[in-house]
Amino acid sequence: MNKSVRSGVLLIIAGVIFILFRTFNFGENLVLPLMGAGFITWSILWRNKGLMIPGGILSGIALGVALSESGLAERMGSEASGALFLFGFAAGWFVITLFTHLFFNQYVWWPMIPGGIMAAVGLITLLNSNLIDVTILPGRFWPVILIVIGCYIIWNQFRKDDAAGHIYEKSPKDLV
Repeated sequence: MNKSVRSGVLLIIAGVIFILFRTFNFGENLVLPLMGAGFITWSILWRNKGLMIPGGILSGIALGVALSESGLAERMGSEASGALFLFGFAAGWFVITLFTHLFFNQYVWWPMIPGGIMAAVGLITLLNSNLIDVTILPGRFWPVILIVIGCYIIWNQFRKDDAAGHIYEKSPKDLV
């Protein structure tokens, strides 16, 4: 599809959306999801992975708002509303990485950083823990951490030894 046809399709879609908003008075609840979906669609159709960023962010905010205003948030308690918003917002950042890989066959890893931070803060909020309790956990489980690191070192060494044994089936003297 050439750029003129894509531009025409985009204008038709925008016009239909505006007519639907004026006719049926959907309100502001659909603005963010439609904007996010619009940027994602625009990104895919125009093969421009940069447009995936505002699409993912807007879609994540829309999901976060929907989750924080849902009945689930009311049943879970007051802290859950903020945590659910952060989970939705984090999902939007993860969508950037996922969709860029799916549609552009490129791995863009940096959105995982803000998404991971938001998900971690949301989890801490949801668990209703304070930061001091979270920092005490490694102190209680440090022996397990040492065991896991030790197992990894041993496994990695065996893997290297095994791979080294298969690289050269013959010595250089056998080639002469």
